[in-house]
Amino acid sequence: MRPETHNDTGPNELYLDVSLLQSLSDTAKWGKVLAVLGFILSGFILVFGLFMQQMLKSPGMEERAADVGLSGFTLVVYAFVALVYFFPSLYLYNFASSMQQGVQERSRQKVGKAISRLRILFKFMVIMLLLFLVLFAVSLLMLATGVTELEL
Repeated sequence: MRPETHNDTGPNELYLDVSLLQSLSDTAKWGKVLAVLGFILSGFILVFGLFMQQMLKSPGMEERAADVGLSGFTLVVYAFVALVYFFPSLYLYNFASSMQQGVQERSRQKVGKAISRLRILFKFMVIMLLLFLVLFAVSLLMLATGVTELEL
């Protein structure tokens, strides 16, 4: 990588110095660690859901679980939560891998691809958080109005 001055860069060019490239590389490494931990957590959530499903089928718990309506629904909820947590981890892993490769090869296209993958992660997170805020607001509204069950 050759040293650049501000005068010889075009309007659509961006040159990063060694310290910024090192920061991007370190960020990608930590992103990959965080993504792998997210994959592991997704697996644990799914295994815990299977454990809870079996526990609710045990003698003595079956009647209580049926009263509350948890018997078949528990695994679905845990699987959904694991799936929802899996996708941000996948997007983060894709970003980190692309960024590491782009920085290592000093490839503008690969760094750009990594940034676009990070943008996908951010979009997913915004959509997910907005949905959770809507669900939270509906729950608060139901609590405030005294509605305990939805009538379908």
